Amino acid sequence: MVLKIFSTLLGIATVFGSFGCAPKRYETPIPAMIIIKTPTLRYADQGFVYRSEKSVKVQIYSSGTPIFSMRIGKNICTKVGCLNEQTFEKRYMGTIYPPGTLAAIFLKRPIFGGKHLQCQDDRCRQRIQNDTFDIIYAFDSRSASFKDRRHHILLKIREF
Repeated sequence: MVLKIFSTLLGIATVFGSFGCAPKRYETPIPAMIIIKTPTLRYADQGFVYRSEKSVKVQIYSSGTPIFSMRIGKNICTKVGCLNEQTFEKRYMGTIYPPGTLAAIFLKRPIFGGKHLQCQDDRCRQRIQNDTFDIIYAFDSRSASFKDRRHHILLKIREF
């Protein structure tokens, strides 16, 4: 009886465990020119942006070799390891943005809940200026440009 219960539990654990480790399903990689400049990160080269329903993966290459990879989902993961969004932003960007800001930039979606969003044709723009931020963010279907002048952060994505 104990053996039967044990083998049943082992079977259930195997089935559910395999779903947790299932590889992420991304759309076709999109080639792009990617610039990431923060107080501690400096990358500017061609790479790929991979998108899925729940995450974004960014890879930057130099001379055909991957030099930076970042997956933005529930946590933000790099080759160093995974951090929650607030810890990653504090450590690598020097400030904390509202949840989902970094993913929204790479997904080319409004940030800060759409605050001060102005769209004309295909191009949208947000200007967020307060005691904490001085942000100019513009995006369309092929590109995104995020600049926080107060914290010296520049993120640009130009898809080919």
